[in-house]
Amino acid sequence: MGTTASRPGDLSSNECFNQFYGQESISSNDPFWDKFLSFSFAPPTTCSDHRALDAKLRPCCEILAANNIKTGNFASLVKVFLQRTRELLSSVETDNNQFCWQTYNALFVIRCFAKYLVETYNEDEIIQQFEARPASQSNVPNGDSTVSNLDGFLDALIEIVVDVPLKDFTYILHLEAINSLLVLLSIQMFSTQSADKLQVYRSLMQGRNSIHSPLLVKTLLQHFINQTKVPPGLLNPDGHGGSIVLGLACNIVFFTVFFSAGLWSIVTLGYGRSNETDELLMAIETATTPEERQKAREALHSRAPLAGQALLLLLVLVNHCTSDKGPLRNPYRQALFSFTAAQKDDDAVASAPTNAASTFKLDTGALYGALCHVPNSDQTTLLLYMLLHRNQHFRTYVISRSDIEQLLVPILRTLYHAPDSNSHHIYMSLIVILILSEDDLFTKTVHDVMLKGVTWYTERAISEISLGGLLILVIIRSIQYNMLKMRDKYLHSNCLAALANMSGQFRCLHPYVSQRIVSLFETLARKYMRLEERIKLAQTLPQPNLPPVETKVNEEGQVSTAEKGSVATESLDVSTEVAPDLAQDMSVLQEVLRMVLEIINSGLSHQLQHNPNLLYTLLYKRSVFEPFRTHHAFEDIINNIDAVINYFTNKLEQVNSDLGENEVLATIQHGALQWPRERLKKFPDLKFKYVEEDKPEEFFIPYVWSLVVHSSGIYWCANNMKMFVADGEIIAH
Repeated sequence: MGTTASRPGDLSSNECFNQFYGQESISSNDPFWDKFLSFSFAPPTTCSDHRALDAKLRPCCEILAANNIKTGNFASLVKVFLQRTRELLSSVETDNNQFCWQTYNALFVIRCFAKYLVETYNEDEIIQQFEARPASQSNVPNGDSTVSNLDGFLDALIEIVVDVPLKDFTYILHLEAINSLLVLLSIQMFSTQSADKLQVYRSLMQGRNSIHSPLLVKTLLQHFINQTKVPPGLLNPDGHGGSIVLGLACNIVFFTVFFSAGLWSIVTLGYGRSNETDELLMAIETATTPEERQKAREALHSRAPLAGQALLLLLVLVNHCTSDKGPLRNPYRQALFSFTAAQKDDDAVASAPTNAASTFKLDTGALYGALCHVPNSDQTTLLLYMLLHRNQHFRTYVISRSDIEQLLVPILRTLYHAPDSNSHHIYMSLIVILILSEDDLFTKTVHDVMLKGVTWYTERAISEISLGGLLILVIIRSIQYNMLKMRDKYLHSNCLAALANMSGQFRCLHPYVSQRIVSLFETLARKYMRLEERIKLAQTLPQPNLPPVETKVNEEGQVSTAEKGSVATESLDVSTEVAPDLAQDMSVLQEVLRMVLEIINSGLSHQLQHNPNLLYTLLYKRSVFEPFRTHHAFEDIINNIDAVINYFTNKLEQVNSDLGENEVLATIQHGALQWPRERLKKFPDLKFKYVEEDKPEEFFIPYVWSLVVHSSGIYWCANNMKMFVADGEIIAH
C-alpha cells in the first residue's frame, strides 16, 4: 500500500477489495490479509460522513453478501480479527502500533459490513453471514466448534473495551469496539422481535461474555467520568477534518512513515484542538437559538467521543431485557444499580481489570462531578435518572452533597429553556427533581443554598435567591408552559408532586417566588372560571336533533345502542354533545387547583413563621380565593387559608391602617410568633413517590435508540426500521 490514500470512488477498481468481496475463497491464514489490512483512511466522524461512505460501500456490500455464503470471506476476516485480538494485549504492552493499527482496520471493515447486514437482513441471515464457510470446507470440523464466530466476535469486542489499556494509539480501537457493539445491538431497531428473542442480546445477557458485565459497566462509566479527549497525535496535521478518504491499495505500508510520531498521524478524526473546549462551553452558555446551542453541544461531544459513545452503549445495555419475569436476566442493569462507593483502601481492587465480581466499586465523587460538569443532555439526564431511581448507594451520596446546586442548576436551566429541548428530556428532568424531592434532607437543604447571578433566568432580575426558590420558579414555569403548549397530564402531575413534596419545607421564600406561587393559583382560577362559563353557556343552548340510533344485539343477548356515524360515549355532568373536551379540561383543572391550594396550605401549616413574604402576598391577593370559598371541591382548604388571612388582617388593623411594606412585613413576622396552630384543620402530609410504569421498556427502548440515532455520529438507514414507524421525526437528520 502506498502512502497516498485513494478516494471512495476508486473502490471498484481496487484489486484487494475486489478480491475480498469476489467469488474466490480466502482462508483466514492467507497472507492476503496482511496486505488487505494495510490501508490508511480518515474514518467518518459525522453522520453525513457515514452516510456518504455507506453510499459508496453499499454496492460492494451487496456483492459480498451474495458471494460470502459460498466463499466465507467475511467469516474469514472475522477469524483474522479474533486471532489478532488474542495477541493484542502483548502487542500493546510492547507498543506495537503496527499490529494495533491493522487490528483496527479489520474491525472497521467488519463493522461497515455488519451495519449493512443489520439494516438489510433478519437475524438468522446475519448469523449465516458470520458463520459462512466455503463449500470446500463445509465438511471440515471447526477448530472451535463450541463458539460461533458471532459469539467470539462479541467476546473480543468486550475484551478490547475491558482489558486493553487506553493509550494514545489504542484510543481509536476502543472507540471502534464500542461502535461495533452499538451496530450489532441496533438490530433491535430493525426487528419486530423483543430483545430477549434476538441472539445478539441473548449472547450478551447470558453467554460467556456476560461474566464481564460488571467490568464492562465500570469501564463505560469510567470513560464517561474521564472524558478523555482524542490524542493530539491523531488530529489532522493541516487542521481540516471531516472528509472521508478510504484507500485500499495492495502495497505494503511503510510503517515508519505512519508511526514516526508514535501515533497514527495519518488518521484524521476531524476534531478540533483541546484548547477549544472552553470556547465551546462558552458557546453553549451564550447560544441564542436552539440550533446554535445544539451545534455547540455536538462540537463539544466530539472533543471526547469515547466518553459519549461509552455512555450510549451503557444506556442501550441496561435498558433491554429489563423485566424480572422475562426469560433473560440483565447483568449490566444489575451491575449499574448495585455498585458502591470506592474507598481509598479499595483503589487497587477497584482498578483491577480482571476482577469480575458480581458488583464493583467506583469513585462516586468523580461520577457526581462528571454528571455536574458534562453539559446537560438527554444521555446524562437519563443516566442520572437511572442511578437515582435504582442505585440507593449513589442516591444517598447525591443527597448528602453540600454542593447539590452543581447538579441541579443545569437541570433547571434545561427546564427553563423547554422550547429548546425535546419532550422526553423535559420529562426525565422533572422526574429527577421529583425523585430528589422525596428526600426530606434535600427539601430542607435546597432552601439553605443561596445562589447569585442566575443570568439565564430572564423573566425578572434577581440578585440573590435560594436554590429552593429557583426550583419553585422553574417548576411553576414548566406548569405554565405545559398548559400552553404540551397539555401533558403526567407532566403536570410530576411538577405538582415535586412542589407538594417540598411544600412542608418552604422557608424564607423570596418575594417574587411567593408572588409566583399565588399567581399560579390565580391563573388557574381564571381559566377554571372561564371554563365554567363556557360550559354553562353550552348547557343553555338548544340541543340539536339527535342522529338515528342503531340497536344491536350480540350473541349473548346483550343490547347496545350507538348513534349512526358516531361513537357512543359515557354520560358526563355537562353536555357531551356540545363540549366533551371542556368537561375533561374542567376535571383536570379542578384537580390541579386543589393541589395548588394544598401546597399553599402545607407551607402555611408547617413553616408559617418562616414565610413572611408568602403571608404578605396572600394578604395582598386575598380576593383571588373569594370565588372558591363555597365551592364543594375547595372549601375545606380555603377555610385554612382564610383563617390565616383573617388572623393577620386583624393584626394589621390593630396596628395602623396606613402601613408601608416594611411595616407590614414586621407586623406579620411579629404576629407569626403568636400564631395559634390549632386554628388550622390538619391535613395529611403531602408525600408523593415516583413509580415507574409497569412496562418501562416501551418508553425507554425507543428513547435510547433515538439518542443513538441522533448523537452517535453514525448514520442509520431508515428504510427498514421497525421501531420508529410511528414517529418519523425521531429518525430524521
